Amino acid sequence: MAADRRLRILFLCTGNSCRSQMAEGWARALKGGEIEAYSAGTDPHGLNPLAVRAMREAGVDISMHRSKRPDEIAVAFDFVVTVCGSADERCPAFPGARVVHVGFDDPPRLAKDAASDDEAMTHYRRVRDEIRAFVERLPSALPRGADETRETVREGYARIAESGVWSGSAPAASTASACCAGGGCCGPSNWTPEELAQAIGYTQGELAHAPEGANMGLSCGNPTAIASLRPGETVLDLGAGGGFDCFIAGAKVGAAGRVIGVDMTPEMVTKARRNIASYARESGFENIEFRLGEIENLPVADASVDVVISNCVLNLSPDKPRVWREIARVLKPGGRVAVSDLALLAELPASVRTDLEALVGCVAGAVTVAENRAHAESAGLSEVRVDAKASYIDALTDWNDPLYQRIMLALPVGKKPSDFIASVDIVAVKP
Repeated sequence: MAADRRLRILFLCTGNSCRSQMAEGWARALKGGEIEAYSAGTDPHGLNPLAVRAMREAGVDISMHRSKRPDEIAVAFDFVVTVCGSADERCPAFPGARVVHVGFDDPPRLAKDAASDDEAMTHYRRVRDEIRAFVERLPSALPRGADETRETVREGYARIAESGVWSGSAPAASTASACCAGGGCCGPSNWTPEELAQAIGYTQGELAHAPEGANMGLSCGNPTAIASLRPGETVLDLGAGGGFDCFIAGAKVGAAGRVIGVDMTPEMVTKARRNIASYARESGFENIEFRLGEIENLPVADASVDVVISNCVLNLSPDKPRVWREIARVLKPGGRVAVSDLALLAELPASVRTDLEALVGCVAGAVTVAENRAHAESAGLSEVRVDAKASYIDALTDWNDPLYQRIMLALPVGKKPSDFIASVDIVAVKP
């Protein structure tokens, strides 16, 4: 995009009657200085009067808009945002534009059984407000490419490593600020990392093996427990962070075993390596190493490890199928996987899925339980089991975690985060 002009965004729907029109209206009203907004439909069929009414109630008049096709707009777009599934599937080619899908519920479909327009307006108002929340964060709310996503995550966790805590010392402008202040993998702001670890299943004995500072409250489960580690095994930890699970695993596999931690953030690898000396003094073992690398491109030899573990990290990857293929590659025949992560039970509102803080907080990048299973099976793993648990998400909500409080506000009335997000244990075996 030229630096001397506004970002040109087309909001594309099927009928260009409701959602795309509301998005254009909000963008013009809220972001007129940054965004040149348009809307169109793949099969336009007129402006929806209830959408006009909902927007007018919020102080935005879209009554002069008209329903139109994309080819009626003689503009080269920077982004095309499809706001419904049908438009995403039937989206025409837009040379030079990046097409991203940010779906919203369809108010006419939601309101089809409403007894009156006044009853139907409840649905129009909710979707209107969801669209506003998305537009308010434009242009940063637009989904990023794989490299941009990876850099956002790397930056967030670098700040956590540098601050040494999970409790909020990162600058407020940081993309990791909410994560460090609590949220998802980064733990609740009013519990210590030790209290969180005990709440999700770590024993006092396990915690004793972790050097001071290794536990930064980044866990959503205890993969070393579900892995049933045995002495002499070689263990690989994906996204090892400060080494918390590696040190616990090292004590379980003993002197004859080996633990390799891989993390893509140099600051985390440095922090973990500094903890090795303390661990060795306390345990008497020298069986842990940390490597800098991405989990999509593991710096580990083929068929060289017995067990792969990971704790609330796979959801951060922009290419999860590739991660599972890498897991299968490095496992020995008969080797096993034990992953604790977050997964989706239902599709999150667009305002959450495009929230950078929710990305670093392990929520926005999560996929469904079924997708996790499918990725593992497609990689050639067998005996795949994905066990979902609501308790972790309910606890974060009850603890007034900042990120989960914001997610709550974005959900339909009567819904809670654990209706959409779950902590999962994923186990599998390489044949």
